Amino acid sequence: MIRLAVLGSTGSVGSQTLEVAKSFPDDIKVVALCARRASEKLLAQVRKFKPELVVTQEEPSGDWKSSLPEGVRYSRGDEGIEEAISLSDKVMNSIAGVHGIKPAYRVLSAGKILLASNKESIVCLPKVVEEHRNLIVPVDSEHNALFQLLEGVDTEDIRSVYLTASGGPFRKWSLEEMEKATPEEALRHPRWNMGAKITVDSATLMNKGFEMLEAKNLFGIDLTKIRVIIHPQSVVHGIVELKDGSFFMHAGPTDMRVPILHALFYPARREYPFQKPDLTDLSPITFEEVDGERFRALDIAKSVGQRGGVYVPVLVGADEEAVELFLSKRIGFLDITRIIEETLSEVDIPDPKTVEDVLEAVSWARRKVREIYEKRYARAR
Repeated sequence: MIRLAVLGSTGSVGSQTLEVAKSFPDDIKVVALCARRASEKLLAQVRKFKPELVVTQEEPSGDWKSSLPEGVRYSRGDEGIEEAISLSDKVMNSIAGVHGIKPAYRVLSAGKILLASNKESIVCLPKVVEEHRNLIVPVDSEHNALFQLLEGVDTEDIRSVYLTASGGPFRKWSLEEMEKATPEEALRHPRWNMGAKITVDSATLMNKGFEMLEAKNLFGIDLTKIRVIIHPQSVVHGIVELKDGSFFMHAGPTDMRVPILHALFYPARREYPFQKPDLTDLSPITFEEVDGERFRALDIAKSVGQRGGVYVPVLVGADEEAVELFLSKRIGFLDITRIIEETLSEVDIPDPKTVEDVLEAVSWARRKVREIYEKRYARAR
C-alpha cells in the first residue's frame, strides 16, 4: 500500500493525481492533503479520501475545520507540511511556483520519494537534486518521458535530448503581432489546460527554458545536448537522439494522468484506468525549429543555466513578477522577456547557500522587476 501525500491537491495536477489514486483504492492510501486555502474543493477531497491529515497555509474561516470528517486531523503552515511528509512514503509536490521549493527540499531531506511536478524546486536546488536523484520521479510529461527513455540508454551514446513545445498560441504570429498580444490571447493554449502563469510561460516558451534547466539537473545532461523543438500536436513528449542516428520517442495523449500513473507506481506499471487512445488518434506528427528571435526566453534560460548560481532563482522570480505584470495589463507581452533580461543584468547578490537564500534571491528579483517597471513602464502609461 502506497502512503501518498498530495501537496497542492486542489490544483490541476493535484486533482488529477487524486483522480488516478481513486482508481486504485487497494494500492494507494491518501494520507495527507495540502492546499493553500481551506476551500470547498479541498473539503470535498477530504470527505472523499478521508486522509489522516489536512493542511492549509491560510487559516480557515468560519466553521470549515468543524466540517472535517471524524478522524481527520487539521494542521497549518510549514509544520503541517512537515507532518504530511512524515506520514507518507511518496509525496506528490504539485504546489505552484516558488512555494513548492521548500517542501521539495523537505521531502528529499526526509528520504521520501518525491513525485516532482513543481519546476521551480528542481531548477533552483541543483545540488540537492543531484544528491537525491534516486528519490525523484518527474511528473511533468516531458521529463517523465525522458526519465523513461533514458533508463535504457548509456549516457555516452546520447547525442541530444529533445523537449517538445506546442509553440503556444503565438506560434505563427509575427513580432509585430506579438507586441500587441493581450493576456486573453496568451491564455488560449492550443493543447493543454493549465493555470494562468504556466500558460503564459508556454506562450513565451519560458516554460521550455525552465524545462531545459530541469533536464540538466534531473539527468545530469549538459545544456549543449538539450534542445527544444516545436511539435504542435503535443503527443510526442520527449526524444532521445543517439550517436548512431537513432531517435527514441515517447508518445501519448495530452493527458497528465498518464505520467502521474507512471510516477505513482514506478518502477511497476499499472493498467491505464481511463479511456485509452488509439494510435491513429496521435496522428499526424510534425516538428519545427524554434524561431529564437520571436521566442527570446529560450536563449535567456540557456544563458542562465550556463551561469548557474544566483542567476537561476533570479530568473524564476523575475519571470513570476513579469508575468504577473502582463496578466494585469501593465506591460506588453514582449516586455516580459525585456524586463527579465534587464533584471538579470543588474544582479548584485551572492550565490545562495541555503534554501532560505534561494527564496531571498527570488524575492530580490521580484522587487527588482517592480523597480524597473516603475522606472521605465509605469511613467509611460
